[in-house]
Amino acid sequence: MKEKGKRGCLARGLIAIAITVLVIILIIALIVGGFLLWDHHKHAEFDKYNGHGFRYMYGFSSTDFTGYHVYDGEKLVELDHPASLTIEGIKNMPVLDGAEACYPIYTAVAKAIYKDIDIIESEVFDLIKEAEKKEWGLEYDHIFSWKYNNGRVVRFTNSVEGYGALIEHDVDLFFGARPSANQKEMATIYNEQIISQPIGREAFVFFVEEDNPVENLTSEEVRKIYSGEITNWKEVGGKNQKIIAFQRPEDSGSQVMMKYFMGDVSLMEPDTITMVNAMGGVIENVKQYHNEAGAIGYTFRYFLEGLNQEKGVKMLSVDGVYPSVENIKTGAYPVLASLVCARLASNDSPYVQQVLDFLLSDDGQEIIEETGYGPLPRDDAGKVKSEPIVENELEETEKYMLVKDSVHAEIILTDDALELTYGDVFTKGTYEQNYEDQSYRFNPMSNYIWVNGIESIDFRIDKEGGQDKIVILDINVMPDWIRDEEGIPLGYTESDIDYGKLPQKGDTFVTVP
Repeated sequence: MKEKGKRGCLARGLIAIAITVLVIILIIALIVGGFLLWDHHKHAEFDKYNGHGFRYMYGFSSTDFTGYHVYDGEKLVELDHPASLTIEGIKNMPVLDGAEACYPIYTAVAKAIYKDIDIIESEVFDLIKEAEKKEWGLEYDHIFSWKYNNGRVVRFTNSVEGYGALIEHDVDLFFGARPSANQKEMATIYNEQIISQPIGREAFVFFVEEDNPVENLTSEEVRKIYSGEITNWKEVGGKNQKIIAFQRPEDSGSQVMMKYFMGDVSLMEPDTITMVNAMGGVIENVKQYHNEAGAIGYTFRYFLEGLNQEKGVKMLSVDGVYPSVENIKTGAYPVLASLVCARLASNDSPYVQQVLDFLLSDDGQEIIEETGYGPLPRDDAGKVKSEPIVENELEETEKYMLVKDSVHAEIILTDDALELTYGDVFTKGTYEQNYEDQSYRFNPMSNYIWVNGIESIDFRIDKEGGQDKIVILDINVMPDWIRDEEGIPLGYTESDIDYGKLPQKGDTFVTVP
């Protein structure tokens, strides 16, 4: 009996342990399951309000542009006659970039005027495949930059990245909306001036779910909705339903245009959605349009009608005028946006001006109109009316010349940036750090170095006898930044560098009266 009792106690103990283990497993399962459900919900919510995402072209595009590239351009507009301009040779072709909605325009323009551009861009794929077979090295860096910028001459990195590339001289012409305040400020910091040339017209539209009874809003009503003053559709003749006013990410072309439209009226703070990524970082994005009850959003008409970005929506009339192609052409629609081609004032390439002239020619306007945008108005003589827009003013600069007769060298200095010309070398950048000894560290931007390259310059500004002077303390060189006129690296070792063509330690630049 005692033996049986011991076995019974042991059995009960084992059962109790088993139950405890099962309870612990169940609790862990509930916690893990709950976390997974929460994580799935957060991802689902993040995806729901993340617009169309950027699944294409290495994360820059929400649109599948198959058929719109220069090498597979069956969807591109084509002239029925030879274009009035032809540019031959990669070195002469201005590098193009632009907003997502403008990609079909500038690829069609490139296809029309850049000789063999389809072959040039197709060859990039072969170079990429060849480079990927080999062990990665600096000699392939430029090839992979073509890959991730979606092209060598005809690129695509959208509005947010594209204007930065323009300012850094990585591209020559940017197609899209006018630059944002942040982009203008960036240009001013780098002592660059953006010139926007209007090349077409587009409707900036407001859209709602298709079963929303509201058909028209006044400009004032739209501003009141997006400032937060009007919050229910019944206030503008609709249902008794809360208005969900979606916005777009900062510095995107449509958000820039919305700020122009609002004028002195402040946009209310946009709703955001957050998610923790796999690395533990927090991603916070502006909630973008989702077709739900009470929603309103804004975009350019071509996104809706040309690229079919939204389903189950309708465009609203504004001030009683619908954004039809005819109303865009005549200028009757009240919220028109200029489609611009932007360049830098410092870019004096004659081919850049040739492209701009082509865009304002009959051929250029035909491509723009046939793509789905409104052409520019013409004067009585039939000439396209388009005046360039200076987007930002430059800061006051100081000029310093090198006290040496052996080489022509000068430095142009602003409060934020420095430009250095030393013989055939030209580079520029912004101050990175202000040291206690009053010297500065300066980081130039890669790809803005035409003959030779410099990683950083340490220099000191002295005041002596009422005259400022800049003394070079040190030069640090990154060999892979040495590039030719096409941006292709020329060398990868220190021995490749002709240091005689670079500023020397101790070189002193003095102010020019």
